[in-house]
Amino acid sequence: MPSEPAPADGEPTSFREKAKTWAEKHETAVRVVKAVGTTVGAAVAVMAVRHVMTQNVTEYADDDQVTEYAEDDQVTEDKRRPPVRHSVAEHTRTLADGRVIPIPPYKRGGSSEDEGEDPDEVAA
Repeated sequence: MPSEPAPADGEPTSFREKAKTWAEKHETAVRVVKAVGTTVGAAVAVMAVRHVMTQNVTEYADDDQVTEYAEDDQVTEDKRRPPVRHSVAEHTRTLADGRVIPIPPYKRGGSSEDEGEDPDEVAA
């Protein structure tokens, strides 16, 4: 049921020919639709770029905060804690030249303040 009469040769008109004819008749409407489509597409692209940039700034800000916390943790870890006072059992040690020497038991660790408290624990 074509809305237009069939061509003189009796063959049906192709969709491409119908579209071309319609576009020629409505040239102004086609131009307006193209302009609106281009404008909307550009606006969407700008909004997408702004969104991505905002996300990147937020991510970098989060990274900076994480770095600050990590630096604070690192400063805390960098402070040397004195080892816990403990006894070392008698053992042997092999020197670089191959000799094996006995090591008597001794105490190690703790702070230098602890050394003066008990004269029995003073290392030789």
